[in-house]
Amino acid sequence: MRPLTRVADRSDEPTPNRGAPTRQSATAPATASTRAASAARVSPGLVMAAIIVFWGLGPPVSKLITAPPVISVLYRFWLSVPLLFALAMATGHRPTIESVRRTSLAGAAFGINLVFVFLTINRTAVAVLSVIATLQPGVILLLAGRFFGERATLWHVIWTLVGIGGTVVVVAGGGDGFVVDGVAIAYAVASQLFFVLYFLITKKVRSANDIDSIQWMAGVVLFAAVTVTPWALAVSSPADYQAIGGTDWAWLAIIIVFTGGLGHVLMAWVHRYIEASRSSLYLLSMNIVAIIAAWLIHDEPLGALQLLGGAVVFVAVAAVVSRPALAIDEAVA
Repeated sequence: MRPLTRVADRSDEPTPNRGAPTRQSATAPATASTRAASAARVSPGLVMAAIIVFWGLGPPVSKLITAPPVISVLYRFWLSVPLLFALAMATGHRPTIESVRRTSLAGAAFGINLVFVFLTINRTAVAVLSVIATLQPGVILLLAGRFFGERATLWHVIWTLVGIGGTVVVVAGGGDGFVVDGVAIAYAVASQLFFVLYFLITKKVRSANDIDSIQWMAGVVLFAAVTVTPWALAVSSPADYQAIGGTDWAWLAIIIVFTGGLGHVLMAWVHRYIEASRSSLYLLSMNIVAIIAAWLIHDEPLGALQLLGGAVVFVAVAAVVSRPALAIDEAVA
């Protein structure tokens, strides 16, 4: 029996499946040394911390928008499309037919996810969405081996459960602010399932193809907008399209630039350097950011029990990060 070995940083491998043929890049190829140098200049951990803040602020800020949920999402995506395409071209990563085509499934999943996010936070407290979001790491942990060859060890499973438990304590300790009904739960579950789908598709395609992160997100928001448009036309009246105005535009701009734009571009970049099972646990921390922001912005309760749960989450994240996942073929003696 040969000893177990940890996975080295495999982010520079062209494909997630060993032995599979390498598909032709949709953009100018980047060498392994180029990507390694990029990772050395910018710490993936610091980038992930920024993502946690941007995404954690997303639900509380989105709740400030008074327009109907699907209309808010529709405006967000269609306003993001020209911005991201222009940014991609300005940085020398002009979207191609092939690169855009590869974003279709991820974009559709992302669009549906965001509609359900807005439906959830407009119906109930941000805490409800956050507690359902704790299911993400467990689901991704189970699927990571099948999709990416990342086998979680008992250490990862235990600390993931601890992290999930800590987040549940945070959101369940909200007292009177934790108002929930069956419809709100259904919306929240749907949003998280589609986010997991978006997360896994992005990780898989970005690991197998050398598509720039901005180029990737340009295609994602385009397909998200196309997916949401029929939904909006089916459920909205002409008056709904005029319901957004005043400060709504300011909040929408913040969401487009930071949460929807910069946050997702950075996440697409991070997928090359952090395993899916670990990055999904990192993202548990954004629920803590969301709870604190909701307390400050919407007066949703925040007590000592929630602070204790937050400390547990961060300890669990640190524990999982300390031990990389094993490759499936290296985990077998």
